[in-house]
Amino acid sequence: MHMASSSSGISIPAPEAVQFLVSSLADESPIVREASMASLKDIAALNPLLVLDCCLAVSRGGRRRFGNMAGIFQVMAFAVRALDEKDIDPAFMSKLSRIATAEMISSKELNTDWQRAASALLVSIGSHLPDLMMEEIFLYLSGTNSALPAMVQILADFASADALQFTPRLKGVLVRVLPILGNIRDVHRPIFANAFKCWCQAAWQYSVDFPSHSFLDGDIMSFLNSAFELLLRVWATSRDLKVRVSTVDALGQMVGLITRSQLKGALPKLVPSILELYKKDQDTALVATCSLHNLLNASLLSETGPPLLDVEICPLIRFLSKACLLFSIGLELEIQLLGELNENIRKLQLFWHC
Repeated sequence: MHMASSSSGISIPAPEAVQFLVSSLADESPIVREASMASLKDIAALNPLLVLDCCLAVSRGGRRRFGNMAGIFQVMAFAVRALDEKDIDPAFMSKLSRIATAEMISSKELNTDWQRAASALLVSIGSHLPDLMMEEIFLYLSGTNSALPAMVQILADFASADALQFTPRLKGVLVRVLPILGNIRDVHRPIFANAFKCWCQAAWQYSVDFPSHSFLDGDIMSFLNSAFELLLRVWATSRDLKVRVSTVDALGQMVGLITRSQLKGALPKLVPSILELYKKDQDTALVATCSLHNLLNASLLSETGPPLLDVEICPLIRFLSKACLLFSIGLELEIQLLGELNENIRKLQLFWHC
């Protein structure tokens, strides 16, 4: 077998051998598939373009012709991440992104292995060429597209993976998502709610890393306020528990980004929506605790006036104190969060003399 050498002196298999490994990703044996993937990742770390070329050759037929597109997309995502900036070819990256999105728009499935792998590939492309990747996604952000939820999930994954690249482009996402948000069916609302959670988390991370770079202009604030109102007044009242939980989770991330006046007006509905989750299981209680933590921070951290929680505040504080004690059992991993929540409760008690 012919072997080429890399600049580090490590031998790289010939293209024919790499092509054989790529074909072996569809082998009937899980052991062979796993071994092939491990070998391809090792080679991709040394020569990512060779691996991408070989993966591209078998990916053109999609899932109908190749039995393990999840494996192909995983290897391609790894190889794209391994590329040096000097090897980034926009035309080639565009071709790869189109292959991934073409598979997604041909399926009505959600959250399958191959879709998660395709999303990882697009996120990897976005880390090098964010505008190219996002423009490809934007082509399918319409209310009539069956792949819409999958595309929104990709944008959520990208925000979680690369807040620095995503946040300056948040307005472009919101201007496309807001017009279709009101027509999203219950079954897809958790995906959109999670996306808003990820987008707001990215925005917060960006503001911490770059405090002097203001990105929250009037348009973005207006978009966020509109989304917040819809989630609070419609989605948070859904009969579907998954929708309510994911919505409260998202609202808990949004409270620090909306206007202070809107937050004050939202409290009579938002607080009961959060507290209602404590009646469910421990997982939903954890979501409620995280959202309460963020809500108390947003309400207490004011440079312009007193805390905002001025409606039935003493009963709320007594409830929160009991809730923190009750749900600290079994939530050992959240001790720091609960400690911060208790500290916020203590501040409220001191301010309101409860």
